Amino acid sequence: MGGVASGRRINVMRHSHIGVELSQQKSLLSARSFGQHCRSRRNRLVNQSVSAGPITADRSTSHKASEHQSSKTTQHRSNNGSTPSGASNGAPGSKKIGPPLNESVQAILLAGGPSTNALARFRAMPAVKLGSNMQLIDVPISNCIKSGVNKMYVLTQFNSHTLNTHIAASYPPVVFGGPQKRGFVDVLTASQTPKSANWYKGSADAVRQQLDSILDAFRGMDLPDELLILSGQALYRMDYADLLQTHRSNNADITIATHAVGLGQASFRGCCKVEPDTGCISLFYEKPTGDDLDKVRSVSKNATEEDPFEASMGIYVFKRDVLVNLLRTESGDTKSAHFGADVIPHALESKLKVVAHHFDGYWRDISNLRDFFEVNLEMTSPASPISIFDVEETIVSRGHILPPAMIHKCEIVHSLIGEGSALRGSYIKGSVIGCNTFIANGCHIEDSLLMGNDNYSNDRERERARQQGLSVLGIGENSVIKRAIIDDNVSIGSNVQIINKDGIEEADHTKKGYVIQNGIVVILKGATIPDGTVI
Repeated sequence: MGGVASGRRINVMRHSHIGVELSQQKSLLSARSFGQHCRSRRNRLVNQSVSAGPITADRSTSHKASEHQSSKTTQHRSNNGSTPSGASNGAPGSKKIGPPLNESVQAILLAGGPSTNALARFRAMPAVKLGSNMQLIDVPISNCIKSGVNKMYVLTQFNSHTLNTHIAASYPPVVFGGPQKRGFVDVLTASQTPKSANWYKGSADAVRQQLDSILDAFRGMDLPDELLILSGQALYRMDYADLLQTHRSNNADITIATHAVGLGQASFRGCCKVEPDTGCISLFYEKPTGDDLDKVRSVSKNATEEDPFEASMGIYVFKRDVLVNLLRTESGDTKSAHFGADVIPHALESKLKVVAHHFDGYWRDISNLRDFFEVNLEMTSPASPISIFDVEETIVSRGHILPPAMIHKCEIVHSLIGEGSALRGSYIKGSVIGCNTFIANGCHIEDSLLMGNDNYSNDRERERARQQGLSVLGIGENSVIKRAIIDDNVSIGSNVQIINKDGIEEADHTKKGYVIQNGIVVILKGATIPDGTVI
């Protein structure tokens, strides 16, 4: 991370030093060593809890550097947020059941399909940038690494080039897995085969079509005992070891990670009834309405007045044979395309044991542009529910070989600044500034997300571009940007105002280089906005 600003003004030299230190720290920790570090620390915590009794914690999300080490340990466990739903699921710190996860579990990450999100016009949603220099797909991959799951498949289909490139650069097998543990992050793309000539029809169909590849023993490994199904577009921190503990201690066929949600979200999720004495799921409705919604309202012990529904997070653990039988006994048509709508209800009808694992930590599903926008702005706050500066909590991603951010005579409040950026004489508040961003003098940027540029440039290159009459990537002098998203490689002229002055909720001005979704102005990738434009 290039830098963070949390006060009224920042010292440029101190800020740059912090940026260098954090960048070096992140680059030096390979995914393999990082995962080993976190697993070792988790094992120490388990040993401490066995000898000293269970550790208890509140749900505080503040991260103060001055807190005592024991408070940090408590907070680390609390932010993880996993609590078993059934009486027999075991307490945190209890003895782990079954073989190590790196020997017995493989993860399948679903990269999603087409989306109306303006940012998904140019890449799959899991490839959209998060917090200036990460991508959404890094969230579940980081959770896997820290949980000890080092064998992952990413199933891609829609606009997958950016995502494929990022995974290849960030998680190369030699660095990530090594020859002994055989860890990997493999991309499995939709393709025609002798068994299927169709695109993926849904989440379950994607896994069905790739089962032969997932269960192929070409690396000489034993087949996994369990398969962990994950979404590629949500922000949360979870130790999947706790989820697997719930699954194994209950001898479940399927375990679903659940989260309490309110009425506004319930009709967009899969909602369930969880039996309080066993933790088993007895009812499950995908996107319920009417009577079905009433059947799952306030029927689980984790339900509250504010959040009366227990909803699926789209995170599943299957016994390998159970998943294979469920998918291969289905016909493969659109009636069995999705886990939530088809596979889970069919499993319940077949009397399989389906257990809930309740998660009460921070979780945000990134399903639309507003979700993505708000998640990024939350990360600029000192009270952010997801810490990206604590080395044990941060999201693993590819290191950037870039100079630190250069900040000259700026006033910056509660913002994230990516490496390689050059900011001159401007006011920036509550915003995320991506890598390689140039902001000229006199600009006012507030509550906005600037996703940066693919390549680093300096003053000489920008001046050469001006002399040749070319667009200069970045923000021109005296421009104002409020509650907007500026996509990659955008050129914004001088004296431009991007403020949604008419309060429009939805508009498509693609030919002019921008759209408005959910009341948020999005300047599209590669667009040029002329001097003096007012949006």
